[in-house]
Amino acid sequence: MDYKFFDISDRTISFNFSDNIDQIINSKIVEISFEINKKLNQFDIVAGYPTYNSLVIDYNPLNNERDVIINRISELIDNFEFKNLNSDELLEIDVNYGGDYGEDLKSVSEITKLSEKEVIKIHSSVIYHVYMIGFSPGFPYLGGLNEKLICPRLDSPRQVVPAGSVGIADKQTGIYPVESSGGWRLIGRTDENLFDNNLVSPSILKPGMKLKFNEI
Repeated sequence: MDYKFFDISDRTISFNFSDNIDQIINSKIVEISFEINKKLNQFDIVAGYPTYNSLVIDYNPLNNERDVIINRISELIDNFEFKNLNSDELLEIDVNYGGDYGEDLKSVSEITKLSEKEVIKIHSSVIYHVYMIGFSPGFPYLGGLNEKLICPRLDSPRQVVPAGSVGIADKQTGIYPVESSGGWRLIGRTDENLFDNNLVSPSILKPGMKLKFNEI
């Protein structure tokens, strides 16, 4: 894999594999990050985080020099044997669409020139790829949104978005696992608990997983 690296801060390095969003590249990044996080002591880093098209490495500059970390991670990437590029780990989530649960479903219908039923049918017919977790605790950025459902963000973000809200913004769809502010157009809500601080790994969804929404 071709890549370039640059500093994000004095303790964070980004290894960038592409300027585009690509599921195969992302799957490779996820697999590398999984291997790194199993061997944090061996690599002597704090953590590795997959993004859409890069691997972010957090390290302690008091313990290691930047070039040492770059050499360790570069050696791993250059010699990595990929095994699991097509994860079969699928999570299905029940969603109440529209009404009080999805107050922006009407505006999405108007923008896309589809009926509300068509929006729901299209949105719930796709198996989405979890590219990364970010923005807020456990928030999944999902790939695979049908281009018919592309919608702009809200002009003004809401101060409060209920936990479990399912939204659309531009070419993406996602879920708010915890209550937060946000500017995505809300089309539904799930009762599934997707983030639990009592667990060792609080986020139920993880990069590389697949997700499907089921209308109830």
